[in-house]
Amino acid sequence: MEETMVSPMLSIMNFLSLGLGVVLLFAVAYLWSSNANKSAELERIRAEVTRMKNTLSRLEDKVGQMREPTVISEVLQAEPFGLDLSNPSSQIITPLAPQDPWISFVDEYNKLADLMKKPGQQMRCEKFVKENKLRILTYGGSMTFRPAIDVKDSGYWAFKCELDEYAIFPNPMNPCDEELYEHGGMNDIFALNYQDGIYRKYIVKSPAIFNLDPEGGWQMKKPGVVDLERK
Repeated sequence: MEETMVSPMLSIMNFLSLGLGVVLLFAVAYLWSSNANKSAELERIRAEVTRMKNTLSRLEDKVGQMREPTVISEVLQAEPFGLDLSNPSSQIITPLAPQDPWISFVDEYNKLADLMKKPGQQMRCEKFVKENKLRILTYGGSMTFRPAIDVKDSGYWAFKCELDEYAIFPNPMNPCDEELYEHGGMNDIFALNYQDGIYRKYIVKSPAIFNLDPEGGWQMKKPGVVDLERK
């Protein structure tokens, strides 16, 4: 009798144990599922943060590559249709170097020297000296000069450049002979193509440059260059 009553009780307890096990199983499954969802959400958030970091890094790189706009100082020359201006436009135009003050005077002197074989040379030379306010000089030896009495007797003309600087030219009326070359200063003051005999025409390439100090002494800064012609 007692055995009969115990068996149903065991069945009920087994059923309850089984039910409790199922409930625990569902609870565990629920908790595991909840944690899995949370882990997935965390992984998604981490992935989104990583993507945003990468995007921000790329933006920072682009900002770092940005430069201030370049100011163009010279506008490039536009080429007309059918014309090639590549050579002139590729050259950089630089300011001209200052010219020596005697440059234009050399041309005027050489034009005058070319007229020495024509009549009236003394009058032309006297007019030229007066118009250009030239100093007329004779050679004193050792590359020094003394004032001359008149244009005809002068050996050299001095063109004032600036301050105490003068450009020295030979008097075109006086032919260059051996005496003038050896003892009259031509060999000392100029580089010449003189060999022998008489040369009647001067072609000045560059004058001799002298300084004149307040005491009247002359000091050569640079010798001149003169071509001589016999005609």
